[in-house]
Amino acid sequence: MSESELVILAMAAVVTAAITAVAGAGGGLILLITILQFVDPLVAIPAHGVIQLASNGTRAATLRDKVDASVLRWYVVPLLPAIGIGFLIADAIPRDGGRALIGVFALVAVWWPAATNWLAPRPGGGKRFALVGVVAGVTNPPIGAVGPLIAPAFKTATRDHITFVATFAVAQVMNHTAKILVFGIAGFAFREHTPMILVGVVGVIVGTRVGAKLLHRAKPGMLNWLFKGAVTLGAARLIASLL
Repeated sequence: MSESELVILAMAAVVTAAITAVAGAGGGLILLITILQFVDPLVAIPAHGVIQLASNGTRAATLRDKVDASVLRWYVVPLLPAIGIGFLIADAIPRDGGRALIGVFALVAVWWPAATNWLAPRPGGGKRFALVGVVAGVTNPPIGAVGPLIAPAFKTATRDHITFVATFAVAQVMNHTAKILVFGIAGFAFREHTPMILVGVVGVIVGTRVGAKLLHRAKPGMLNWLFKGAVTLGAARLIASLL
């Protein structure tokens, strides 16, 4: 990435991490769309995984006292093998096909949230969360940012918004750790993209700290429309670049 692209990445990382820290999900998808403007999906997705690991890890550590571990027990069981299957799918998709898939998924996640309602189990989680883990694992490598897909399940299963933000952050730490492991085993050269990853990591750590301070102050409605607008513009640009 050029110096100007790294500056754009840094700014996007701060803003999207702040949004996620307040809203609980969504910022990672915007950040992925931003990275995809500069690199191919099979580079963007694993690099984005490292950046988001830092983002979610910072948020999980900040809100560690609010995490509901009971929701995560069944979720984590199938995650790693499911991500292995997802990597095989991602590897088989043409590069342009991967960009189109991410762009379409982004639009569906933002404007048709009812499409993911079937994933939401009853409050408290339970064994059905194993299915959520399977869906997250299989779709994560080819799509890259599945937060909007599985967030409704965690939202339904947690008792309040702060508990949701904390618990979902831990779930995303699990997602990105498993994804990084699978891409690493497959031979992805993380070191070759160190500048991009480091800039992103510093940006999301700063953004998470800013967002954590705003968590009790921000109006959800305003953030919701900001998120929708940013994702829609990014996804439209991503799809238009293939035409």
